[in-house]
Amino acid sequence: MLLVTVDDSDVTALSAAYAGDGGFHQVTSEEGDNVVNLSKVTYLRVLPGEAKSRLGFGGGS
Repeated sequence: MLLVTVDDSDVTALSAAYAGDGGFHQVTSEEGDNVVNLSKVTYLRVLPGEAKSRLGFGGGS
């Protein structure tokens, strides 16, 4: 699992990309830049209650 801290607008954009055709998507976070293959991601988890969103990615092998 990958856990990153992003702005709310990035969560919205990533959710839209995940609902689309998948493929690679760049996620800029406080921890650095990440390129995620959304076609391999099984779920996105958004942790509530913070000014910035904690976003978790999980996928299968």
